[in-house]
Amino acid sequence: MRAGQRWVLVGAAGVLIASSVVAAGGWWWLRVPPVDADWPTARSRFEKVLNGALDQEAQALSSLAGALRRQPDHARSHLWFGIANLHGFIRHRELPFAIRASRALSRAVELDGDDTSAAGWQAFFAYQAARSRERDLSEARAALLAAAERDPRFTPFLAAVALASLPLESGFPARVLAPLEAIEDCGDGTSHSCRTSPFYPHGAEGYHATLGDLRIRLGDLEGGRRAYARALEMKSAQTWPYREAFVAWTSEAEMRMALLTNADSSDDPPVFFARGARACAACHEQ
Repeated sequence: MRAGQRWVLVGAAGVLIASSVVAAGGWWWLRVPPVDADWPTARSRFEKVLNGALDQEAQALSSLAGALRRQPDHARSHLWFGIANLHGFIRHRELPFAIRASRALSRAVELDGDDTSAAGWQAFFAYQAARSRERDLSEARAALLAAAERDPRFTPFLAAVALASLPLESGFPARVLAPLEAIEDCGDGTSHSCRTSPFYPHGAEGYHATLGDLRIRLGDLEGGRRAYARALEMKSAQTWPYREAFVAWTSEAEMRMALLTNADSSDDPPVFFARGARACAACHEQ
């Protein structure tokens, strides 16, 4: 073998080795070390994170990864692993969370195409990812709204939180109202039984607070106040950690509507649910 040929082979081998190292490094960068856990245990650990135990985030992610290792084709495990990474992405804005969330949510939809909630979470993630990359959001917004119109459960809430702050002339705040109102009826004569569980102990309050904010955003002061009052009538409202803050929030409804409906969007306040540390915790914190 000539010297030139040997150097070509050595160079090619070096490229392959370097590529392998990069690939392995990328895999370890994305990987969540799995901790052996069954699906109910993994779900319970992530519920604690949403209930305020943010210091347990890594353990919950590892438990969900362990549940997936046990059942790699379990759609709900993929969905929750995706939601857990989406939660981490919103908190930290770090790329590994986004990549894992995208993969897991796509797999959940692939495994259970009839789960409109999984498709809704996928659309919500796509919207958050597009925002983070500062790309054109028109397609992501339309997809999220379409997912909300298909899902009778949770996606309308996600869409309202994401789209209520858009300019009124865009039409999105008005278009998300009907899907959000449609999920108020739980089918048993209440508007709280399907919005409260150990996973979201104050989901009913969070729902009515968000509905009230959206109505205020659209200039319906009385409708907003009715939804606010309904939030405080919920069975779990007496133990709601954010009750005092919400009562103060309701007292400023008229001033907030004036800011939300004027021509200057720079002074628009956010919805109660999405303000600072209350995001997610307003419904999930015990």
